[in-house]
Amino acid sequence: MVYGGKPSTGCQNCRKRKIKTEFVSQKAQRKRGRKSLNTKGGDRGGEESAKTTGPGIRQQQPRRSGKLPPSSAVATTATSGLSLPRPLLEPPERPAVNAFMCDYVLIPRHPYSRRGYLDCLLPLYQTTRHDSLLSLATAAVALAIEGGSPSNRHYRELSRSFFGKALVKTSKAIRDPIDSIKDETLMAVLLLSFYERILGSSEATDISGVHDTGAVALVKHRGKENGKSELSARLLLAVQTQVVEHCIQTSAAFGKTSADLDSLRPSAFENAASRLTSLSAPLSDLKAFANPILKDFDRSKPPPIPDLLSILNQANSIDALVSTWPATVPDDWAWRPSHTFDNLPSHQRKLFVYNRRVDIYHDIWVASIWNSYRSTIITIQFLILQTLLCLNPNPNAALSGPPPPPVLKGIMRIQEMADDICASVPFHLGTKTFGGPSDRGEVQYPDDGTEKPSNDYRRSAAGLGGWFVLEPLKMVAKAPALREGQQEWILKQIERIQRIYTIMKPIEMGVDEMPSPSCPGGR
Repeated sequence: MVYGGKPSTGCQNCRKRKIKTEFVSQKAQRKRGRKSLNTKGGDRGGEESAKTTGPGIRQQQPRRSGKLPPSSAVATTATSGLSLPRPLLEPPERPAVNAFMCDYVLIPRHPYSRRGYLDCLLPLYQTTRHDSLLSLATAAVALAIEGGSPSNRHYRELSRSFFGKALVKTSKAIRDPIDSIKDETLMAVLLLSFYERILGSSEATDISGVHDTGAVALVKHRGKENGKSELSARLLLAVQTQVVEHCIQTSAAFGKTSADLDSLRPSAFENAASRLTSLSAPLSDLKAFANPILKDFDRSKPPPIPDLLSILNQANSIDALVSTWPATVPDDWAWRPSHTFDNLPSHQRKLFVYNRRVDIYHDIWVASIWNSYRSTIITIQFLILQTLLCLNPNPNAALSGPPPPPVLKGIMRIQEMADDICASVPFHLGTKTFGGPSDRGEVQYPDDGTEKPSNDYRRSAAGLGGWFVLEPLKMVAKAPALREGQQEWILKQIERIQRIYTIMKPIEMGVDEMPSPSCPGGR
């Protein structure tokens, strides 16, 4: 017998599975925002479905408007209850900015180690617009850092786009009488300097120096009235630290800038890190005065004895002042030995540890400030050795025989500081050899044997450790009178850092120009 009842209007899949279809009018569907037929039993997305207003009548599907859903929309399939929670149009810089904040900004640190600007970023970033100068500069830095990972190299190109937009807005902001005195503008200029250092190009030092000079000009333009808040004072200290390190590195004169910045900073705002910056500032002027004399020294001409004696006296005075700094630091800044890596195989221990010595510190920032002090001492002692060599009428005889007591003292101090810096490398890098600036579970970090390294320390070491120890290692690699094999070990550590952070700037060897400690991102 042939069935003559109402024909089925469901799709072929529903007919085959003998599933009833719940019909809804087109008007009701539009109100409920549904574009596909709701099928009992879970019809799969992508399968053909029919929309009807009556039995046996198939209606035409309405055309799509071509408009994309907003960025907050959530993609849903035809199946009831199944959804894709990821936003369709999430800004590409958002994951990088989140990682940057977690791994660089939000990590706890010792309060007396604050002399950088990254710890000032979050309060300003929380109140700024998404298209502001500070947001663009932050996104450029975050994408450049995230692009250091092998799987995220495309972020480097995207970071250049944000950097270009930030430069355009910076040019407008520094000319605006209101925007030029804002903390946001000053922070953005410091971040642009950080970005140049991250790229590691051959022009990075010169360009970042331009940003540092612009930051000093902004601070002077703001005046003392616009720098009374704690946040403004911390930004001022960050600018002073950045400029001092840049001037020492490039042998540029700091001159009256030091006194100008000191007069703008509140006297009550001082800590162990800021004291080291103030004590190191005169070294830049001394290097600017001494470098032309020592570099162009010609023994065929009469030596400039007064100038050489002046360099020697000033260097000894600065050395005496800077050497008083360790007595002023908190007790918990003292480093402690670690034997974590003693159990590593011999070939791995030689790669990660120099001379079987590993030191651990309160945190990564305290370790970097200690290395800044050591780098300053090495720079001063190198100036003293160069000056003594120029004052010696017969340098060949002095080099062949036992060194005089002043020379021996300088060599021993350089060696002591170099050993301390090498012993801090495992604390900064652990056993990491690749993978970009992010924490990896298989990487081992040193500890004191009582408790495992904290997550905060691991994240800070993975993100900032290489940056903090890179410049001290570069400076030590160019220092004279190192132990046998020490320079080769240091160069391998520099290559490891460049591989981890994808830094392309080559290392130029030589001892005629020794850079000072400098760290992108501030300390």
